[in-house]
Amino acid sequence: MGRVAPDVGSPAMIEQDARVVAVADGLAWVETRRASACGTCSASGGCGTSVGAKLLGEGPNRFAVIDPIGVAAGDPVVIGIGESALTRAALLAYLLPLAVLMGAAFLAEKAGGGDGLTALCGLAGLAVGVWGTGWLVRRKDAQMRYRPVLLRRRAPFRIPVAGP
Repeated sequence: MGRVAPDVGSPAMIEQDARVVAVADGLAWVETRRASACGTCSASGGCGTSVGAKLLGEGPNRFAVIDPIGVAAGDPVVIGIGESALTRAALLAYLLPLAVLMGAAFLAEKAGGGDGLTALCGLAGLAVGVWGTGWLVRRKDAQMRYRPVLLRRRAPFRIPVAGP
């Protein structure tokens, strides 16, 4: 993915190269390339990450970021998200549904439910946990907290040519 590079005076950021594809109303629509490291791993044939990468493909991701620096379509840029925000988002996405699943199954078992009822309550808990995660992420404050920011323009790549 990106590189971890602390900004001076601010928390560490996970950075990703992107390209501006459109600009409108103070927003820059940027595109990043979705990539997986699965091609470099010898276990990629039996790995769940490999299956997910094959399903999602390696196409572009497109989303809007606030444009404080005045970029134009075609500009190469660097976007970033705070390391702690990314960690919180991952914990929310993975831990909340799992915790609700386990809690619902535990309560069903303690209430005297059989295996079938416990499994059903666990699945219902998983569904509630996934819904709850979605609800939390769609809140306005969360949308701003987990939104990538436009950090800077990236210098275009140039191949140096040796002179005579």
